[in-house]
Amino acid sequence: MPLPLILPSVPPPLQLAEVVLAEATIHAHQPAEPGSAGGESQSLSAIAAATTVTPGPTYLSQADLLRPLAQISPSPNAPGTTEPLNPEPPDSETLGSPQPEAPPDGSGESPIAPEPEPESEANPNASPSAPPEAQPDAPPDAQPEAANSIFLRADQQVFEPIRQIVTASGDVLVQFGTGQLAADRLWANLTNRYLRAEGNVFFNRNNQIIEGETATYNLLQGAGTITESRGELELSTLDDDFSTLPPSPIAGLPLDYRLQNQPSISQATSPGGIALATGDTQALLGGEQGNVERLRFEADRASFDADGWYAEGIRLTNDPFSPPDLEFRANTARLTPINEIQEELVFENPRLVFNQGLSVPLFRNRFVLTQGQLPGDALNPFPAGVGIDGRDRDGFFVEAPVPIGGVGPLNITIAPQFLVSRWLGSSNYNIADPANFGLAASISGALGPRTTVRGNLSLAGFDFANLSDRLRASFRTQRLVGTHRLNLEYSYRDRLFNGSLGFQDVQSSLGLLLESPNIALGNTGINLNYQVSGQYVTANSDRPDLLSPGETIGLASLFRFQGSADLSRGFLLWQGQPLPATQTEGLRYSPRPIVPNLVLGLGLRGVATYYSSDDLRESLEGRISLGGQLGRLQRNTFDYTQFNIGFSRNILGGANSPFLFDRQVDQTVLSGGIIQQIYGPFLAGFQTAINLENGRIIDTNLIFEYRRRAYGLLFTYSPNQETGFLGFRISAFDWVGRTAPFDAAPGTPSDVIVQ
Repeated sequence: MPLPLILPSVPPPLQLAEVVLAEATIHAHQPAEPGSAGGESQSLSAIAAATTVTPGPTYLSQADLLRPLAQISPSPNAPGTTEPLNPEPPDSETLGSPQPEAPPDGSGESPIAPEPEPESEANPNASPSAPPEAQPDAPPDAQPEAANSIFLRADQQVFEPIRQIVTASGDVLVQFGTGQLAADRLWANLTNRYLRAEGNVFFNRNNQIIEGETATYNLLQGAGTITESRGELELSTLDDDFSTLPPSPIAGLPLDYRLQNQPSISQATSPGGIALATGDTQALLGGEQGNVERLRFEADRASFDADGWYAEGIRLTNDPFSPPDLEFRANTARLTPINEIQEELVFENPRLVFNQGLSVPLFRNRFVLTQGQLPGDALNPFPAGVGIDGRDRDGFFVEAPVPIGGVGPLNITIAPQFLVSRWLGSSNYNIADPANFGLAASISGALGPRTTVRGNLSLAGFDFANLSDRLRASFRTQRLVGTHRLNLEYSYRDRLFNGSLGFQDVQSSLGLLLESPNIALGNTGINLNYQVSGQYVTANSDRPDLLSPGETIGLASLFRFQGSADLSRGFLLWQGQPLPATQTEGLRYSPRPIVPNLVLGLGLRGVATYYSSDDLRESLEGRISLGGQLGRLQRNTFDYTQFNIGFSRNILGGANSPFLFDRQVDQTVLSGGIIQQIYGPFLAGFQTAINLENGRIIDTNLIFEYRRRAYGLLFTYSPNQETGFLGFRISAFDWVGRTAPFDAAPGTPSDVIVQ
């Protein structure tokens, strides 16, 4: 969620502020034309000295529009009204100024006179006409100004009319277009529209708020620089907030003069994150997956102009606390637009820093953001992905995914692979053997607001003589139909794991699948989901009536129609209280505060499958499970245990499918698992399932995890399936309030409350 502006419920009334017309010099310097190089480089004080003028004080409305003095006429009722200044070089006599009258006891306001006619500006020596009758100020929403208008509010303002310079101090806030600039002190050159701010600077452009020590801003060019900057990036609105288009009119937006007074961080949540792995990423994210939408940043110097944003000494983190668990650092960064929806992001010497210690260089320094989103593998700390596949790739392999752009809305990624175990084994160290090299490719994208496509290809060796045993492919188009998902699927040599039978190949399959969402049945707490499918399948069978004479196992092709429904109900037996979501308590080693609990689960699943061989297979399975987690993962040792134990039994049906891949041979199954904190962020555990009828282990997964608040590493390995993967998680966070600097001491006080 974007960081909200802290605005008063009712804007404070406009007040009179004394604007002292300080001693100024009259000069013969000709202001540069707007947008010219001269106007860009002109310093606030680079004006030749001539004759001095000491005019008396005047009173202007505190929220007065900063215009050249010739365009502002004080109200005749305002105290201390001065004579118009003559911009022509005066005589040797000093210009006199009438003594101001004592300020009135009330708080009346001075209106802003209409802009003078061009003749008045051309002939400044003409006698001034009487100002028009004062009119009450219109409400803010009734005063739309031009895009280059400036509003100023400060405790004290000093205006030098000859040099057209305003000096403001004390709770200064300037609003221009969609931007705001707050600081302790500010200098504004009205001639070349140049601002300089110092001390507790806050720059707000749309929803992006940047803090710093000093800031300069050229209103004509929309360019500026902020030193010692830090702030937050809303990636979902990056296109708009960092847009190089001219600012839109103010349209009466109220001044936000409380940017400096935001409270410390007060709400922090983790909606999920992104995962990088060679296998299923759900184990990394606990079933919650999404994009990282919000980042904190610091930079020694940040600047922007019509061509983009630039930074030196850049530091980025997804962690709302300081010092961050995970940082992205680079010597320089450049963000420039490519087209309406894409930006190019280029870094010099990019690297990831873990826990303020270990620094891992990143081999990619250029990324293309699409609608503010980084590629999913942009922050992958591994130079190559690693995996284990004992069936197709003979064991251990490494891969390097490479995005190659897109075709319209589709994104394509290829991953060349080197099959290490095959090279060390069957190829006898022959590095030139094409069987040692493989390829994985994927294509994904949206064809509309309700339609997505995804395809995968796997080539486990370039020895094309064995192509039929090396190639696998699948393609799926999914469309939302109401609340359901309709899938058109095709697969070639799909590999499925069927319990005690192990992996089974489906030679080819083409068909439709309709999936329902989870449906709550009233207030019973019971959830229902169902699916129906129809496919034309070619797969291995051992049925003699489906095979050629003499074959014991061979391919058979049949139509297969299936419907299934599942009912489930969970019972919360006990639930403890989580620790506060602070970096030293609930979020020390976890992206979310852990809630101790104990849950009982019951389920019933029915499946009916009909084959065009006139076979009908029916099954009804009941299951019961007990799971929970104890501890809160806050202390250093044995402060977290996650466990589950389950039992399932098939009540109806049997293994009478004509195909091998979908036979249900495990009728009675006992499953269980545990993950235990060993020390600090190190956890280990396993998950297993056993066929109670024959005592055979169906599957076992060994789990090793390094868990931190902002990131995590996970390694799993299955001896039964001979598969494994290594994954990297980056957590996504959302929070409210101001965060501490990156280098703040550990345990910096902050009020963090989980929503």
